Amino acid sequence: MELLLSSYDWESDRETITLGDAIQRFRDVNGYVGLPIPAKPHFLKLFRKLINGSRPPEEIYLVHDASHVLTGTTFTHDEPPLVLLAGEAVEQGLYFASRGVPKSVGWTLFYGGALVECARRIASFRQVGRGIQAGLFARAYDYARRIRLTNLFQIPVQQLWSVSVAEARRRLGMPEAGVAAELYREITLPPKMAASLRQEWRGYGIER
Repeated sequence: MELLLSSYDWESDRETITLGDAIQRFRDVNGYVGLPIPAKPHFLKLFRKLINGSRPPEEIYLVHDASHVLTGTTFTHDEPPLVLLAGEAVEQGLYFASRGVPKSVGWTLFYGGALVECARRIASFRQVGRGIQAGLFARAYDYARRIRLTNLFQIPVQQLWSVSVAEARRRLGMPEAGVAAELYREITLPPKMAASLRQEWRGYGIER
């Protein structure tokens, strides 16, 4: 579904841009350096530990950003909020499935964290509700299990840092155009949501 894809050209140079440069591009375009918002209160630290293990924050976000680039679940913050949410929900669906975490557990951890962010006014209840309605996490989870996606928790980022994004995907057994390009073609949004999202895209000067 093209409505969920970023309008930014992430893929045309995937055969030449290195994974390291692509991660930096992802961070530059979105205006952040890959470090997390401090996890307060403490139960948010528990969420992060359950999702990412006991890795230091820098490593957590390096693997997280590499996962977005490699799976193609990229976005910018200058696009409709549902596009950003779709990138996060789909990446997390792929992530939990690739690790063998039960779908219900992964869904609860992801959307539980998202709802906490809504309560902290970091995210929108409306957008999270739209993501749940569209079944983005569940669709991504099922797709990852079907294609036996490589474990995204164990991406050897440093070993792949200097090879092209396409080559990194090949070495990891991923589609060269990214997982999202194939998955998104299978997603059909409810008509009312699709019409609303088209209107939002027009607000960014883009017809879809």
